Amino acid sequence: MNKKSKQLTLTALLFLGLSMTTQAAEFWVTGTIVRTLSDGTNYGGCMISLSTTVNNGCPAGGWVSLDCNGGYSRAGERSYASALMAFSLKKSVSVLVDNTQKYNGFCVGKRIDVMN
Repeated sequence: MNKKSKQLTLTALLFLGLSMTTQAAEFWVTGTIVRTLSDGTNYGGCMISLSTTVNNGCPAGGWVSLDCNGGYSRAGERSYASALMAFSLKKSVSVLVDNTQKYNGFCVGKRIDVMN
């Protein structure tokens, strides 16, 4: 391969790398909980609404399912209990959101950390 071919190949690879957009499957969102939702049929059984927007492949707004029905994890009810405590005490939370796991179009929170 001559020098010009190598330069073209490197340029093409650089262009492809810069033109591809990826959205991380998991990302953190931090805020306070402004609403909670419990549902026997939809949304994975329970949801929280955060004071910050979630985005990144999730519906606009701050709603995140915590998967109380256990479709993706078995920790949803514990996460919801932590969320209810944080909501009652007006504590901030950080939620690890997965935009590949969804209920009724809303992304699932895989972990919730209650802040001081």
